[in-house]
Amino acid sequence: MKKTLTFLLLFACLPGGLFGTVRSLEARIVDRIVAVAGSQAVTAWALRQSVIIEFPKDKFAALPEETKQKIVKHKLNGLIDNRLIAQMAAAKGIQVSDEAVEGTIKRVLEQNHMSKKDLQKVLAEQGLDFASYRDKIASDLLKSRYISKEIKSNIIITEKEIMDYARQHDLFSQEESVTIAQIFIPKHSPNAVGGKDNKIWKTIREKLKNEENFFALASEFSEGPAAPKGGRLGTFKRGSLRREIEEVAYKLPLGEASDVIKTDLGYHMIMVTNRTGKDEKSLTPEAEEKIKGLLYNEKLKAAVKKLGEELRRKYKVKILVKDYTRLI
Repeated sequence: MKKTLTFLLLFACLPGGLFGTVRSLEARIVDRIVAVAGSQAVTAWALRQSVIIEFPKDKFAALPEETKQKIVKHKLNGLIDNRLIAQMAAAKGIQVSDEAVEGTIKRVLEQNHMSKKDLQKVLAEQGLDFASYRDKIASDLLKSRYISKEIKSNIIITEKEIMDYARQHDLFSQEESVTIAQIFIPKHSPNAVGGKDNKIWKTIREKLKNEENFFALASEFSEGPAAPKGGRLGTFKRGSLRREIEEVAYKLPLGEASDVIKTDLGYHMIMVTNRTGKDEKSLTPEAEEKIKGLLYNEKLKAAVKKLGEELRRKYKVKILVKDYTRLI
């Protein structure tokens, strides 16, 4: 049964690149240099492999001519970027070991329930060979490692950027909610004897006065199911909490521990970490995390683009073809 290779691609978000010696599966493929990137060449064979690893020949042939040109040009630029990054990575001592490449291929085979022979067969059906596929894995791993070390580690998302984004996109919650954590002693616990005067609460209050962390104390003393998470219960809309707790939650200053609250379940001490409402320009933790992810991806994309521009200024790049599709 014929399979497509698309699901085997390791880093779809990164432009592909192929290293190694030039090989030929079809006699009609003429190997030639189509671009020079610094000290490395990009061959027609490498470009063709880069295209058909994502667009099988029949699928590519059915595309409009303009689309073909854009795809091949994009892949050529990707190969150039990868070769430039490889040279910069070498200068900085960033490498990818053979073990890392083999380990990645092994995981791909396991995830797809394939053997190496199965993979080679799928590759051959698409006009690819295993050595080129392996080279692509090595290239993608090296680029990923370089970007992680030189770019991702330097990306910072500030609170102001998050709030500005929320303001520009009208993402502030108009619904009242609180995000809380609690230390909970159920009513049937031995520590519930004496209620608020039980010695456990005295110990907790003393530790809080000494500025010990509320979440750490919840992990240590709480007997509720959220104890392993530092007592973090999550975000609740107004009306979804017990009345005794909700009355305190909407008045309690953020980050401060409450007095002990008695309910029909037992005894609670809460801390509000976030609050939203009609009169408060606040975000739920979920919305904040989503915005942070969007801003991070925007900065990463811009930084990768800037890296490509800087590398092309640093290293000489020369493209030797004009009609890209004739090479495929």
